[in-house]
Amino acid sequence: MAVLSGAMISGTAQAENWDLPLAWPATNYISVSAQKFADDVKTATDGRIEITLHTGGSLGFKGPEMLSTVGDGLVPIGDMLLNQQVGTEPLLGMTSLPYFLSSFEQLKQFNDYFRPTLDKLMEKNNQKLLYTIPWPQQQIWTKTEVTDIASLSGIKIRSYDRASTDVFASAGMTPVQLPWGEVIPSLAAGAIDAVATSSPSAVDGSFWEFIKYGYPTRQTWNMNAMTVNLDRWNALGEEDQKAIMDLAMKLEPAFWQAAQDEDAKNSAILKEHGIALAPISDALRAELAKRAEPLRAAALEKMGGDAKTIVDGFKPK
Repeated sequence: MAVLSGAMISGTAQAENWDLPLAWPATNYISVSAQKFADDVKTATDGRIEITLHTGGSLGFKGPEMLSTVGDGLVPIGDMLLNQQVGTEPLLGMTSLPYFLSSFEQLKQFNDYFRPTLDKLMEKNNQKLLYTIPWPQQQIWTKTEVTDIASLSGIKIRSYDRASTDVFASAGMTPVQLPWGEVIPSLAAGAIDAVATSSPSAVDGSFWEFIKYGYPTRQTWNMNAMTVNLDRWNALGEEDQKAIMDLAMKLEPAFWQAAQDEDAKNSAILKEHGIALAPISDALRAELAKRAEPLRAAALEKMGGDAKTIVDGFKPK
């Protein structure tokens, strides 16, 4: 009995609970994907690792802090929006270079190409990369129809940081930098005529009450990463490490598909409410990309290091 009791105590001591902070609500597809991962990790490790989600920013950690939060071990595991971490690691903003990637397929190809660099950046910051998950395509939602570059001129569009302000200004628009909480009141008051965001946010904001058109400009792409503190990772047995990584690689394609499914679902909702969704012409996309070229060059210069080499080496199929 003493031997059995000791074994039970030892087994219990080996079990770990990892608190996982998420900025997104529990119903967001990124949180849903994280819950799937957590459930499967518990099964794959026979309960030795249990991940508890804390959604909606309930643990108090802010998005731009997540790289250091996980690296410093304040939490054992974390989900982060990569382009929010550029203050620490500029190369994490690669997918957000204006008009660098033109499609979701190119984003997937770049994810594969960039993965070894991303692994090294996370290791440098004392963490292990588990999987990535993208956000849906960026779109411009407007009150007026867009047919060519001239039709964008003077449109007052909500921007969310210096980079987006510069991108919209290069297109001849009039950017107005606003936090998300002021977007809907500003649309209602006529202070802005357009918003750049993805379809889930358009649905969350009931854009059909103010907006008539949606255009997939794809001026930038956003991607999240799930990482684990490297000290906690190295403390795991090889069996559990292999089980978790095998699971992450198995689930990642499904998580990427979830972003596409989310976009399709929300696009259907927006159409049902009367918003006209239409592609922009190749000529307009080319003109927007041309105007953004100096911004891309300046961003690459600011990133320094291997940024230009990485961009030049990427050959989309």
